[in-house]
Amino acid sequence: MTLKWLMMEPILIFVMTLPSNLSGMNPGKNFNVIMGGGRRQFSGVDLEDVEGEGYGYRTDGADLIGEWMNDKESRGSEYQYLTSGQSLRDFTDYNTEFFMGLFSSTHMEYNLEQTPEMDDPTLAEMTSKALQILNTKENGFVVFIEAGLVDHGHHGNKARQALDETLQLDAAVTAALELVDLDETLIIVTADHSHALTINGYPDRGHDIFGYGGHGHDGLYYSTLMYGTGPGYKEPDENGGRYDISEDDMTYEAYRFMAAAPETSSDHAGEDVTIYAAGPQAHLFRGLYQQNYIPHVLAYAACIGDGLKYCDVQQ
Repeated sequence: MTLKWLMMEPILIFVMTLPSNLSGMNPGKNFNVIMGGGRRQFSGVDLEDVEGEGYGYRTDGADLIGEWMNDKESRGSEYQYLTSGQSLRDFTDYNTEFFMGLFSSTHMEYNLEQTPEMDDPTLAEMTSKALQILNTKENGFVVFIEAGLVDHGHHGNKARQALDETLQLDAAVTAALELVDLDETLIIVTADHSHALTINGYPDRGHDIFGYGGHGHDGLYYSTLMYGTGPGYKEPDENGGRYDISEDDMTYEAYRFMAAAPETSSDHAGEDVTIYAAGPQAHLFRGLYQQNYIPHVLAYAACIGDGLKYCDVQQ
């Protein structure tokens, strides 16, 4: 049995590294599956985007997508490069050796702001296709899946978008569970930090979490969800009184919720974050520990690396 493991974080998917590392350097050029946005970082400033989303950002003249393809051709490897959600949904050649999907010129858009014209795949769709490709590999796989827009939403105090993207992560985890065998696949779900988002007040049962939490002693509403810092800070009125959020449209998907102090981007917070695990050696993720413990357990469970391995213990 070859153990596989998936790490899923609520923070695009599979790779966070420099584009040049993906096209011609180790280990990036050997990654079997790469998906996400950021297409403009792979192309020169004189090359128009394939979906008409402006031009590339590179000033060094490099065409990293072309270099990635040339590398695969020089090795005689089968590969596939896609740029749209529909092409990903139609894709079924799961035996391909290498796959790259760059579905947006910049960051992929929030789910709540998607339009048919954007045609971005969902995180769950990318997860499903990635696992269907990786499940054809004889020696198992290691895959990292990240819901990056959760973090983006919180940095902008856009709680509605951040929480919706958390639901997108939940859908991706569900998709993964449907495609793997937990007797041979370890899945962990965690985060690398928290955000200073608080739940406030005593709203009635069934009250909209994106609505009012109550009144301050000044008689003005405050929102149930508030941030410590960020662009959602509301300037006082001309008399120095607190901003009245009852005049705001809090149903707007990109509404910036109240922040105590002004910042262009909300800061991270310092709470411990949770980690959930299912599959072989999942029992080792119990209690309180430092974050550097996680990769050691992953390597131990998957029998990879130079340290202690489960396979060695069994022998």
